[in-house]
Amino acid sequence: MPVERLYRLNTATWTFDNSAATQLQDPGEPYVGWCPCYLLEHSDGLALFDTGVSHEMATAPLEYGPRGAPHMAEFAETIDLSAGKPPVEHLADLGYEPGDVDTVVLSHLHTDHAGNLDSFPEATVVVRKEELRYAFWPDGPQRLFYLEGDFRHLRELDADVVAITDEYDIFGDGSAVAFPTPGHTPGHQSLEVDLASGTTILAADAANSRTGYEQELAASFAWSLEASVDSIAAIKDRARVADADVIVHHDPDEQRRLPDPPNALE
Repeated sequence: MPVERLYRLNTATWTFDNSAATQLQDPGEPYVGWCPCYLLEHSDGLALFDTGVSHEMATAPLEYGPRGAPHMAEFAETIDLSAGKPPVEHLADLGYEPGDVDTVVLSHLHTDHAGNLDSFPEATVVVRKEELRYAFWPDGPQRLFYLEGDFRHLRELDADVVAITDEYDIFGDGSAVAFPTPGHTPGHQSLEVDLASGTTILAADAANSRTGYEQELAASFAWSLEASVDSIAAIKDRARVADADVIVHHDPDEQRRLPDPPNALE
């Protein structure tokens, strides 16, 4: 059975330098990136792909998590929360409660993708093993974007975490398959979704803009530029085989191609 509906749920926008989003392109120019997550409705349940930016973190970074995130104070000033809302509010608008979500699949654990994980304590969390390990001990510029306040509870003994090493079939029928696309981070993954109208690939941060995707220009702070280029090429191959539409995560023009809720791709 195909996925019945795919909702794009924006949580905020985050403005940063275009040369960071798309490797060394147009330095000094602002890039207003959307920070969405996605809800999949299927006959066997509900799944979220990513959980967006935490409004708690953006409004009070010094108090966020067990030790705060003081380095996020300057970043938080560039986050526009009025451009979206937390996923639980989106869900409420659609008639759902957090407990209705069976599975949360994380493209990676950066704070703009894993910011509301603790809103779904009953869900199974699917994350790549490489990502889970790296998130607690990141290095270089990656350290800026992994916040313990986002994912610390994944270490709790009662957390239902599935640490995967290969592709993952969310509903068991091939209608929504997470597949590895490392580079942006060690354990980054994207999601292929089959709908009645066709196939959509949610590329997440394999590239941060359509230009970056088309020209194979990763984010400047990517964990591995070489692996990023390889993953972009792999997504293009997969899209060609599946005749799929590819959505690049942060690009505002890309996101506007998806319906605003309560409308959805079907």
